[in-house]
Amino acid sequence: MNRFSRKPIGLPLELCSPSQTSKGLSKKEHDHLLVLLQWIPQAFHDFYKNIPVLGQQGDDDDDD
Repeated sequence: MNRFSRKPIGLPLELCSPSQTSKGLSKKEHDHLLVLLQWIPQAFHDFYKNIPVLGQQGDDDDDD
């Protein structure tokens, strides 16, 4: 009798890089992020400012 009868976990053979899976932020999320930049060191500001924003062409569907 096998005490550990669980099946092995299948792991993916390839992992997508984060740049391939990035979908971007909504305009509202991006605006909140820019407000938080005051607490983030200046060296990292370019990274956060360059995160893609969804609906930059004027889509304002998330005005809650």
